Amino acid sequence: MDNSTILSALKKQRDDCYQTLISKTISAQYEELYNGFKDGSYLFYNFDEDKLNEELERLKNDKSYDLLYSERLVAYESLNNTELIKYFKTEFEKIFKAIHLSGKTDEIQAIFIEYDYYYHYKSSFTCYGKQLYPCVLEPRYISQEYDYNKQILFLNGINFEPAWLTCDGFENLEFLEIFIERLFLLHSRVLLNKALNELDSENKLDFITNKPFSFYINEHDCEVMTLYWKI
Repeated sequence: MDNSTILSALKKQRDDCYQTLISKTISAQYEELYNGFKDGSYLFYNFDEDKLNEELERLKNDKSYDLLYSERLVAYESLNNTELIKYFKTEFEKIFKAIHLSGKTDEIQAIFIEYDYYYHYKSSFTCYGKQLYPCVLEPRYISQEYDYNKQILFLNGINFEPAWLTCDGFENLEFLEIFIERLFLLHSRVLLNKALNELDSENKLDFITNKPFSFYINEHDCEVMTLYWKI
């Protein structure tokens, strides 16, 4: 497995999310719910039908969220990716220095980058010892595929704040969940891969002795995905 394949998988996840988000405005999503309610393809439990019909009709005609929604997508499209990659490279270098100073570099063969939730920007880096690690192109749980008792080192990780823009304003929408935060999360994974690739090209991953060396990423208690391989 090479890093171009890993990058393609990361991009696909991000781009699929983006295409879903741009396909319909907020009001259009409500119109879809309204039409589905009218033709019986959507079922709503524990709601008075007349009141629900009236509410969905009001929401599909409410355009007030559409501009905010569009602005968030424009903010994604306008990110300065070059500067963000530089920032992530600097963050990685700080952590690699901490690994070197620990004196445990030769014991490590994988790093798991984990974050808690969107507005908790600081991640952690958990380093694990020598063993066989899977390459994960479709997110899944892998706790049965490696020995997590071989933890070597735990470090404070990357601060994602520059790449995770504010996406609030949609928390109280009725009947809908809007996942714009997910787009920024998935995009940051693409940028992290590119940052590691540039560091690799600059020979700044040469401290790694145990190969293939795996970088993984995941939200706390969620599926893992491979971020980068040093082969």
